[in-house]
Amino acid sequence: MDDRQFNFLDALNVASFLLGLQNLEENRAQSAQNDVGAENDKQASYLLSEIGKRLDRQDRTLEAIMEKLEQMERRLSDA
Repeated sequence: MDDRQFNFLDALNVASFLLGLQNLEENRAQSAQNDVGAENDKQASYLLSEIGKRLDRQDRTLEAIMEKLEQMERRLSDA
């Protein structure tokens, strides 16, 4: 093999190495995005759970208020 062939193979190896590095960086960026997405999913799940708990408490409070109002209405209609 002459020097031109070695130079071409060397250039091809360098280009292949650079493409590999670029691919590695893209993979790392995708992994970071996936981690952010997973954390967002966890946070959304937590927030939905908390909202559900608060709505349940509000429902119980409203039911108690309605029951008291119905009792007062019955007392007024009986009087």
